[in-house]
Amino acid sequence: MSRHALVFLANDRYYAWAVTFLESIRERNARQPLYCIPYDAETARIRSLRGAFDFEMVDADFGALDAFADRLFPNRPPNRANLRKYAALQIDCDEVAYFDIDMVLLVDPARLFGHVRPGSLDLIYLSTSPDFVYRRDRLAEARRRFPQMQLISAGAFITSRCALSIEGIIDTVESNRALYLELRREDGLYDQPVLNFALDCSGKRCRHIEECDPTLAGLASFRNPHIVFEGGRLLDLRNGREVAAVHWAGAVKRGLEVLDPRLWPLGRLRSGFHRRGKQRVAEALVG
Repeated sequence: MSRHALVFLANDRYYAWAVTFLESIRERNARQPLYCIPYDAETARIRSLRGAFDFEMVDADFGALDAFADRLFPNRPPNRANLRKYAALQIDCDEVAYFDIDMVLLVDPARLFGHVRPGSLDLIYLSTSPDFVYRRDRLAEARRRFPQMQLISAGAFITSRCALSIEGIIDTVESNRALYLELRREDGLYDQPVLNFALDCSGKRCRHIEECDPTLAGLASFRNPHIVFEGGRLLDLRNGREVAAVHWAGAVKRGLEVLDPRLWPLGRLRSGFHRRGKQRVAEALVG
């Protein structure tokens, strides 16, 4: 059993992002156990990266998660696999860190582990997403019911299968289905309202990474105006803490880097990881 594992979700559509993301990890930690959850059956190119970046494909039965997604989103089958990220909770390890693939990691992932204590600290998140969890006209009701809610981003979090389980997520949502449907925000959102509702409704205790490591600022959007490179590190100017990862969220990702000079350093950061990642892949093929 691995003590700590880092997990991502991918298919061949995100091959270029996978190269970038994996290179950002391997440059900082060559031995970190890595796992890829297949988003769908189109993963031949993703699988081809295993030799270069040393990760395992998660070989799991996704039947329960897929059926659960079908029940929640019956008219949106192409997006049901977003919930497959929670297969990370089946991996045989003490703590698991999940990351969406459209980002780069800027610190040794080992710094993210060792804080989860099931029952007293169940999940650590790296950023909030206050506008994309519950409906705006139901936020007051959600806060009344869940006074400790954090409105976390489901793009990056650390937890333990002893603290959170697939069965627990499914049972919590389905046992409170009417309330979930009343509160959740839709607009193309899937995994994020599900995770937040399951955590809030079951009373799980969640904290931001900065509460566990005062040197880290967590996850930042590449559009964040408060982040700047200083001494080789990306810092959040509001608190002087080191940014753990940068996220290129949304439909428009790389294009804005060209249009906004403020984003050029982040564009160079991303393209540098991608270039070195491609070189690592080429060397692995030759070797």
